[in-house]
Amino acid sequence: MKEFRAYYSRWRMTLILLICLGFVTLGLFLAGVIGEPPDPDAWSRRRRSIPPELFPYFGWFCAAVFGIGVPVILKRFFDHEAQVAIGAAGIRISRWSEATIPWSEIQRVSVWRYQHQKHIILHLHRPEAYPGRGIAARLARVNRMLTGGDIAINLVGTDGKFDDAMAAISHFGGRALFD
Repeated sequence: MKEFRAYYSRWRMTLILLICLGFVTLGLFLAGVIGEPPDPDAWSRRRRSIPPELFPYFGWFCAAVFGIGVPVILKRFFDHEAQVAIGAAGIRISRWSEATIPWSEIQRVSVWRYQHQKHIILHLHRPEAYPGRGIAARLARVNRMLTGGDIAINLVGTDGKFDDAMAAISHFGGRALFD
């Protein structure tokens, strides 16, 4: 078996970018920046969901949150390096670290499912030896609480397939990692 490599998928990044831009536009519309906002009283009465006085705040919140995603996605669109590499040497997750985690450091591998998404969870012997970087490192504690593992591998936005990654882990790391 050859090494598994997952790269950012341009069409998936484009789709996610369009979704973000749509939510930014919707947020600006609800805030009254673009065009005439909908009548909050009529909309809220009909839907019985958002209080009318919160419409502008909800719009600004939506525009800000999804607006942050636009430059992040644009940066990823031009990133041509493998995001996940699984081979004889071990596993490298570029969002986590530039270091390759050798198979001898991986205690076990599990799967965590959430809303039809599957994540590969690595349980390390010495997690402190492979510190994360960026937002992945800041969210590591929350990740451990949710998944019970040290590092989560998510293939969303890449051209990699979950089953191919699991097959590569089984081939290179051995079936004993799944027990």
